[in-house]
Amino acid sequence: MALSNSSLKQGDTTMTIFGQELVADRSALSRLFAAIVETCRATGHFLARIVRIRRDRARLEEFPDHLLRDIGIGRGEMLSITRFGRREHGDA
Repeated sequence: MALSNSSLKQGDTTMTIFGQELVADRSALSRLFAAIVETCRATGHFLARIVRIRRDRARLEEFPDHLLRDIGIGRGEMLSITRFGRREHGDA
């Protein structure tokens, strides 16, 4: 499976692994690298969201009942509010 230099397109590189020539498309490698970077970035955002949710729950749990009533939250609603947010009046 030897490839001649004339069969290589612009942007391709030739690599030799165990005596066989392989053609690596740079755009495919750059797409793979971009996908890896995006996956790491999304994982970071996900972990940051988990930390924020836990921090907010801990803060709300410290509030006395009368302060929670003042802001319109019941103790039973804290889990869903910190995770999903709060719907405005009139939203279904």
